Amino acid sequence: MDKKDILIVDDDPRLRKTLSDILKAKGYTPITAATGKEALDKVRQEVPALALIDLKLEDMSGLEVIRGIKECSPDTECIVITGHASQESAIEAVNLGAYSYVRKPYDMEQLLLIVRRAFEKQAAAESLRESEEKFREVSASAQDGIIMLDNEGSISFWNEAAERIFDYSAQEAMGQQLHTLLVPRSHHNNYREGFSKFQATGRGPVIGQTLEVEALKKDGTELPISISVSATKIKGKWHAIGIVRDISERKRLEREFMQAQKMEAVGRLAGGVAHDFNNLLTAIIGYSDIMLMELSDEDLLRGHVSEIKKAGASAAALTQQLLTFSRKQVIHPISLDLNAVITDLNKMLVRVIGEDVTVQTVLAADLGNVNADPFQMEQVLMNLAVNARDAMPQGGNLTIETAGVDLDAAHARARAVKMKPGPYVMLAVSDTGTGMSEEIQKYIFEPFFTTKEKGRGTGLGLSTVYGIVKQNNGFIFCNSEPGKGATFKIYLPGTEGEAEPLEKEKISLEGLAGSETVLLVEDDAAVRKLVGKILKGYGYSVLEARNGQEALDVCKQHEGPIHLMLTDAVMPGMSGRELADRIGPLCPEMKILFMSGYGENVIANFGVLESGLNFIAKPFSRESLARKVREALD
Repeated sequence: MDKKDILIVDDDPRLRKTLSDILKAKGYTPITAATGKEALDKVRQEVPALALIDLKLEDMSGLEVIRGIKECSPDTECIVITGHASQESAIEAVNLGAYSYVRKPYDMEQLLLIVRRAFEKQAAAESLRESEEKFREVSASAQDGIIMLDNEGSISFWNEAAERIFDYSAQEAMGQQLHTLLVPRSHHNNYREGFSKFQATGRGPVIGQTLEVEALKKDGTELPISISVSATKIKGKWHAIGIVRDISERKRLEREFMQAQKMEAVGRLAGGVAHDFNNLLTAIIGYSDIMLMELSDEDLLRGHVSEIKKAGASAAALTQQLLTFSRKQVIHPISLDLNAVITDLNKMLVRVIGEDVTVQTVLAADLGNVNADPFQMEQVLMNLAVNARDAMPQGGNLTIETAGVDLDAAHARARAVKMKPGPYVMLAVSDTGTGMSEEIQKYIFEPFFTTKEKGRGTGLGLSTVYGIVKQNNGFIFCNSEPGKGATFKIYLPGTEGEAEPLEKEKISLEGLAGSETVLLVEDDAAVRKLVGKILKGYGYSVLEARNGQEALDVCKQHEGPIHLMLTDAVMPGMSGRELADRIGPLCPEMKILFMSGYGENVIANFGVLESGLNFIAKPFSRESLARKVREALD
């Protein structure tokens, strides 16, 4: 057909003009109408070859316009533009004779493609075959799957999107009973009952509803879909039309969101508990250290105090695991060679794992570096190794492997994660143990989830690993089957630059003492008393203040130099960083050392984790405090 005129029916003047300009540029002759009445008047005057019709008009619905156009000119092809109307209305428009539909905001290339196909279709003969082909063209341009069932429940229509969603070709699906093809067996009885009612009345619990259900793909795996079901009568019998959408990606994002919420909840809990708990543990561990110094090796109380210190250290480690899982732990990342970490830790691993487990390392030569905290990487290796040991009660093999890899977008899609393409360092820990089922693997990174008997583990080992990996912008995956062991693969972004040494030169125990003056600012009385006692024990002169204002007053009144201010980062009234900024002009030569029992998310907001600043996390031991003070002063 040579006619290229297109009637545009839309009450939005901007859309009318936009469509007119684009269609004119493509060689078509646009005719515009702002209302349904105007459109029908123009059709009566001159029959257009094609009409683009908005379903929502001010004076009448787009469906009425289609009816009017078809009454005047059955050969005019109609394309529905739907924004506010439902998909069911768009399907109803197709049943009235519309050629296709597009959604607002629409893809102009898709719309032009549909327009071109509509003109091509006009050249075909009017027949039943043409009518069926038209519906096929409509469905081919749809993003969602369109499935039609006859009155017996057999599939009578199956579009290209349905092929992509379920992996069945139209040839394989046509004529098959829907419930034997796509419905999980556990839902067969409910399906039969609902379809029996539909056969007789065209009604049922799903008609007119949008449901989220599990369907079956060709390979038998279950797939989450949303389906909108409507009914239409053809030759006196009810047929069902289903609009299907694959929602597996949305469900994955929902699971990730729920996991993120869970982690945030644990993080808030851990952060709230950590501060007060770490202050208490600082006092417990610190006074235990002091008592152990004062007790002789033969003193009966020494064993009791040692146990108190061990319990305090265990409690501190548990707090750190919670903070690590929730990605709130204070970290000190450096350019790190993972091979060096593994080599350095290997002897300790062998002792921890036991003689019945053979430890093998396969380390890649010229492995790139990662930006990570060495202590955290040791935690990852130790936790994965202990987890592997527990999975091999009769002994076995533990393999630690590294490799440099370049990951692309295809790999990220295969893993269903948002992984930035580029160079990564891969760390794999494999065992020959009992393995895990798919069901267990869904929960292994959950905090406090464990398959071990009561009293054998906190359920924080793998969740700690997960938190560390995420905190370092990495990814972790598990591959396991029952009886076939497990492999954990960790991918950390590669970084340029030379690797830094794992350990800096430590100050000897003899060099920890000093005679300098230290201004101690701490709002917790127990911690203030303990820290003051420790510092005096090492020879320092100590000035104490309960808050920022007291510290300023002390600084103004003190005659002589103050060499170091040791201050809590988070205090009522004035933070440690604010105090440091205000006290700087009064004592310009004074060094600053911050301390805190809060997690990283809190103290980062107070600016004490910036590069170049001295920081020590609570709880700390007597010796570690002395070392940090000496480092800050020197």
